[in-house]
Amino acid sequence: MTISPAQTLNGWLSAVVAAQGSRPALHGDGTETSYAELWSRAGGMARQLLADDAIPAGSRIAVVGTNEPAYIEVFLGILRAGHVVVPLNPMLDVASLLAQIDLVEASLVVLGNVSTDIAEGLAASRRTVPLRTLRETSSPVAGLDGMPRVRPDSAAAIIPTSGSTGAPRGVLHTQATLLHCALQLSAVLPIRPDDRSVGFLPFFASIPEQILPILCNGGSVDVVPFDIERVADACRRSTCFDAIPTIMARLLDEAPLDSLANLRWVSFASEPMPPATLRRWQTALPGVEAHQFYGMTELVPATTASHRMLLEDPLTVGVAFPTSVVSQDAESGQLLVRSPAQMRGYYNNRAASSAAVTADGAIKTGDLGTIDERGWVYLTGRLKDLIITGGLNVAPAEIEAAACHHPYVGAAAVVGIPDPRWGETPVVIGVARDGSSLTAEVLLSYCRQELKGFKRPSAAAVVDSLPSTGIGKIAKNLLRDQIVRGEIALVRAE
Repeated sequence: MTISPAQTLNGWLSAVVAAQGSRPALHGDGTETSYAELWSRAGGMARQLLADDAIPAGSRIAVVGTNEPAYIEVFLGILRAGHVVVPLNPMLDVASLLAQIDLVEASLVVLGNVSTDIAEGLAASRRTVPLRTLRETSSPVAGLDGMPRVRPDSAAAIIPTSGSTGAPRGVLHTQATLLHCALQLSAVLPIRPDDRSVGFLPFFASIPEQILPILCNGGSVDVVPFDIERVADACRRSTCFDAIPTIMARLLDEAPLDSLANLRWVSFASEPMPPATLRRWQTALPGVEAHQFYGMTELVPATTASHRMLLEDPLTVGVAFPTSVVSQDAESGQLLVRSPAQMRGYYNNRAASSAAVTADGAIKTGDLGTIDERGWVYLTGRLKDLIITGGLNVAPAEIEAAACHHPYVGAAAVVGIPDPRWGETPVVIGVARDGSSLTAEVLLSYCRQELKGFKRPSAAAVVDSLPSTGIGKIAKNLLRDQIVRGEIALVRAE
């Protein structure tokens, strides 16, 4: 059987480069990078990785860093080398990063823009190389000489996800699944070769949906960190961006509308879009189309809602892609999706991989929803307790475990509640041990000291007992309702 290069992400991008090598692919750091330059720099890094005898063929190579053009270069370079790229969250602490590096058995860690503590902490026990060093010591390679030939089923990326239990899992995508993701989004979003997209979502979590569809269509990406002023300025010279609802709300509140009005379209995903926020966007920026897609790390695009559909009904997450099937489990109401863009499993975890799919191979989304007679999909809740705050996943189990380490805490539960800025925010509710004098202030302070960044709860309360189901499990839905109704008084972080 003959395999066409166009069946792989590497092959597709190579064809784009051949067709328009002189056109811009990346903007950032005051420079412009053409497609030919991007591909040859990625090839140089690939050649250097291949020449390293300590990195076996098909190795997992972790990348830790913030947004910069070189991040995309090394991401593609790892793919060109036939290795597997593992993008890691630079906001995690050293221990969490080491756990994910060990999970995927990475042979090398590439360090981009990270703190000195992170760089030194990882280098103390793992083999690392600064991204700048790898880039500066690589000679550009435009051709395919010496590059391994990849297949559609070749492993391409492992994206760690905490899952509802808090235990890290590595979501494995192949050359074909990443390509399908990019092409599915290309088919439903109004992407044109002359589009210039503002790339501000964190690359460790967003390259499949934010960057690859643009590059597969010959557009360019303006790489900027997330800063309202810088994003607004980039919008004046760009045509589109991919975002999350909380960022769209912040832009409406803080950015000049005339800068946003320069855009032609935007897409959003990752968390529920409040209808009021969407209506604000549609009213303030009627000339900027807003498109939604729904998915998860295991299957990035599952459904899409066009601008027209969202004008008609802002509550829908759209319809299934033409190459996908969305159905509903009759017993639980869970949405099930089967797609050529779905993961090939969790790395080195056969049990979890089997549990994540149905007998006919559909992904169990963990989301509850309905499908109407038109095929329009609506989300109604989550089977998983995962909290999505600012587009980032927070596992309640991790915060609960931290809370229960306090000697005064007898039990603890963490739920997500609506938040106007972050979409959702974690709060911790504790029960004091008998005879202790636990207060909400003490509980909140302790958890915020023990946890890092986005994992810190924003509020806490202490109650006499936690609501439970008939079999003794904590009824988090009841607890969340009590908080929202104001029946549990929260102490909030300053």
